[in-house]
Amino acid sequence: MLNKLIYITILLILYIIPIFSNYFYIYDWGNDLDDVWPPPGAALHEHAGYNHDFYDNYGAGKLLNDTVGLFQTWQFSLYKVIMGRLRVSEYRTRDPKQATAFIIPFDAGVHSYIDHKTGFPRLASPHGWAAGDYLRSASRNKKLYWRNNGHDHFALFSITAFQMVGIGVKVFFMQICQNCSVITIETSPTFTAIKGRSRKYWFGAPYPSSYHWYEGIKELPWEINDNFPRRDILALFIGSLKTSQPNSNNLRKKLYNQCIVENSNCQWHQTAHSCNGVVNATNTMLLFRRAQYCPAPTGDSITRKSIFDSLVAGCVPVLFSRASLSQYSWHISPKDLEEVSVYIPMKDINDNGINFIDVLNAIPKTELLKKQQAIAKLAPTLQYSVVPKRIGNGSDCQTWRPPFRDAVDVIIEKILDPKTVEPIDGFSDIQLLHQHEKQNEIMDNHEDYAALRSSSTSNNEGESKKKKKQEAKGMSTISKILYTDTDPNAPDSIGYIPPQCIKTDSKSTRNSTDVLNNIAMYESRFIT
Repeated sequence: MLNKLIYITILLILYIIPIFSNYFYIYDWGNDLDDVWPPPGAALHEHAGYNHDFYDNYGAGKLLNDTVGLFQTWQFSLYKVIMGRLRVSEYRTRDPKQATAFIIPFDAGVHSYIDHKTGFPRLASPHGWAAGDYLRSASRNKKLYWRNNGHDHFALFSITAFQMVGIGVKVFFMQICQNCSVITIETSPTFTAIKGRSRKYWFGAPYPSSYHWYEGIKELPWEINDNFPRRDILALFIGSLKTSQPNSNNLRKKLYNQCIVENSNCQWHQTAHSCNGVVNATNTMLLFRRAQYCPAPTGDSITRKSIFDSLVAGCVPVLFSRASLSQYSWHISPKDLEEVSVYIPMKDINDNGINFIDVLNAIPKTELLKKQQAIAKLAPTLQYSVVPKRIGNGSDCQTWRPPFRDAVDVIIEKILDPKTVEPIDGFSDIQLLHQHEKQNEIMDNHEDYAALRSSSTSNNEGESKKKKKQEAKGMSTISKILYTDTDPNAPDSIGYIPPQCIKTDSKSTRNSTDVLNNIAMYESRFIT
């Protein structure tokens, strides 16, 4: 008993007490940058990469099954589900003087991925220029917002770190937000920015699963309970055979061929190769709760939303790249990774003739149970709890938190921990060069990234490194922020704070009409 009390005391001292005095501030830039999803009822393009069923419940989407909290959640909803929680967090302050961290309210990833009116996939980002104008204006006040030259700022990026972005977003990250840390659904091998983005960390956060805790939930999908459906499916895959990566295609085809032979023990549910592939597939998604193992082959990239669908539903993911999960270091430790998953190297399937069904059948039932128990402990912190609609969006200063620690609680703890953004003065050009070289080395040689390589990848490593060093001299592709526009007369007070938010609240003095005019101008230049 004494040892337990000592352990709890140490946890309080190390993790809980330090963040009591720390708060984050969310800039008030208006709804136009914050909500870049096509509005409900808007006419969507016939090839839209979006569905209106994704919109409800602060980005969790339409409720599909009220018993286990299954929602129609989009794989690119990270920004919305996190911001819904941040706005009602007790660690949010409306007074930037109290803030130790600043949140950028701009869904830059989705804005680069789809048109904000029709949902059509595109490579443009007109709002990025307006976001840059807003942050540049804030940066002139070094006493209030820019005390650490942006190193205490965080942006949320709902697509992968490797996906192309529109020029407005690229300029936003390479110039005024180059010192921002970014939270994304897939990061680089070094957890830092890739070339042509920023000069800071890019941290991986779990894809929003389709399973969420919400107030009306009756059964937690990850729990082990005799009353729940029996897990009578050995292996379950939900996805497509076609990806943009030849090695991933080869892997999936071999898994598929192995699966269909075992038609009673393995189920392969084919979907379209798009982010709308599992829309209106409630019964199919519920199969995660009946499956023991869920193969997670690489696709267009090494990560998949389906990995987190399986984990939160209590199914053991079968990995063919450890980096599919290891990059989410805030939420999954190396020990967790070993305890909750099965790893089969991709080359064992593609080159060595290993049958994944044979591997799974050889795992003792006692080992499977241990993995299911480990998942039951970890799953709550991998899912994004849905804020009750009665709570609202924080405009009336109500606060709320779920009954247990979830994925956003982990993120808040990291945002408020000063160690997260160290070094506070940023990386040197040489350090950035080494990071980019390390990224290239890992992606060119490590087995975790073999799916993203062509089979004929050259091994001329020495020549490659020499060329990179010559090209990267002075890090000319990464710009520097000019601080000469800092206003020495900027006020250090934000004035009136509404009484209902006494810790805090302030209203933006910026007129959103200015931004709307800027957006209209940029759209006329970049959108046809």
